[in-house]
Amino acid sequence: MSARPLALIALLTAAGAADARGVSPYLPLGTSPEIDRLIERVLILAEQPVLTRPIAAATVFDALPRACERDAVLCMQAREYLNGYMRRAGVGSLSVGLAAASGERTTLPNRHGMTSDSAFEVSGSLYWQPSDHLLLTVGVLAHDDETTPTGSVASIGIARAQLDFGYRDHWLSPFTDSAMLLGTQAPTMPSVTLSNYEPLTKAGFRYEVFLAEMSDSANIAYQGGLISGNPRLAGVHLSIQPIRGWSIGVNRILQYGGGDRPDSLRDLLDAFVNPADYDNAAPGSDEEFGNQAASFTSTFQLAGPIPLAVYFEYAGEDTSTLSNVRLGNTALSAGIRFPHLAQRFDVTVEASEWQNGWYVHDIYRDGLRHEGNALGHWAADWREPHDGVGGRSLMARVGWHRSTGSSVEVTYRSVDHEEYSGVDYDRGHAIAVRYSHRWQQFYVGAELDAGRSVFGESFSRFGLFFRY
Repeated sequence: MSARPLALIALLTAAGAADARGVSPYLPLGTSPEIDRLIERVLILAEQPVLTRPIAAATVFDALPRACERDAVLCMQAREYLNGYMRRAGVGSLSVGLAAASGERTTLPNRHGMTSDSAFEVSGSLYWQPSDHLLLTVGVLAHDDETTPTGSVASIGIARAQLDFGYRDHWLSPFTDSAMLLGTQAPTMPSVTLSNYEPLTKAGFRYEVFLAEMSDSANIAYQGGLISGNPRLAGVHLSIQPIRGWSIGVNRILQYGGGDRPDSLRDLLDAFVNPADYDNAAPGSDEEFGNQAASFTSTFQLAGPIPLAVYFEYAGEDTSTLSNVRLGNTALSAGIRFPHLAQRFDVTVEASEWQNGWYVHDIYRDGLRHEGNALGHWAADWREPHDGVGGRSLMARVGWHRSTGSSVEVTYRSVDHEEYSGVDYDRGHAIAVRYSHRWQQFYVGAELDAGRSVFGESFSRFGLFFRY
């Protein structure tokens, strides 16, 4: 599957002499919330919608001139951070945190599988860019439960066709706190990805195609029994930007293969094109190729007197009524973000509701999980692992930013699962409070996570951090 992307890059490089831009590094995802919020605010002020992550550093550079017209201080902070990626080699990021915990062991949202009882968290990356069209990055993310070379990626190509090999995160949603298909709830998977950070055509066409390998599973149904293997995960994102500030996109992921199950490129393409026949004609049988999910996303950004972003996600865990265009077991999410309220505040509210069947499957008995964690919404780790019950979630976040470089962010989350599966769930609640202070190019601070799980048990974690 890698030969075709390489050929495409060779063609585009030879034919696109006018396209002098090379590959771009990606900004870390989820390891430095201060930088995540900074970049989100810049892009909203520049009316540059985001439907996937991680975000290329070049995308933020392109957005700075327009954002600088609206907030010079924010622009200066973003420019200082991005300057770290302008050298041929250097440190991309560094984050070190120590913590103490009590209560029930609980998986924290969007932390690459980290749980509340983890005593430490370390992440960082080094990069070397010997030419405009080649970038090598070595990264790591470690906590008590997992050590993964997250961010270790070799990138080659051009702005309109960048090929990435390695442990690159994928987040297929405009939402900042959840992604129904794929986010950072689980550790990073090894993958091959072809994408563009510079839009194609006047309609702002963007694409992302990837193939990843999931962790080993001993619960794959095949030929009347269970086999072991590493399922694969294929994904596609396509989007356009018809007008400034508005983007619409579609996403598909397909879990397939593993052990002796079919995994040919021909079968993969057939299942993508005709899921009703290849995935739903005989559920649970060997004729069923894999496990698919899809979503439609949209975001609208307005940098007016009160800048805001409004975004939606409509997703389906399967098709409905044997139709290739109708989603089944649906999920609906809506969000709104104000990056500048009274100059010093930013506010985000996001809500989701999903039907049954998410992250479980009759062939892949471990479901859409990698290293034991759900690939998508964090709420799937706040329930029994094999219970595909429906539910709803809410996230509200308020940030307060001072001109001195200090900031306080408070995030409230709740999840409410249905109870028709026979499991007696309580409504789960969690609150996260983070104080950080910007000192030169560093962030130092403290954070607290506390709450009560859906099983009625409390948890808490208090930590100190240092970030670059």
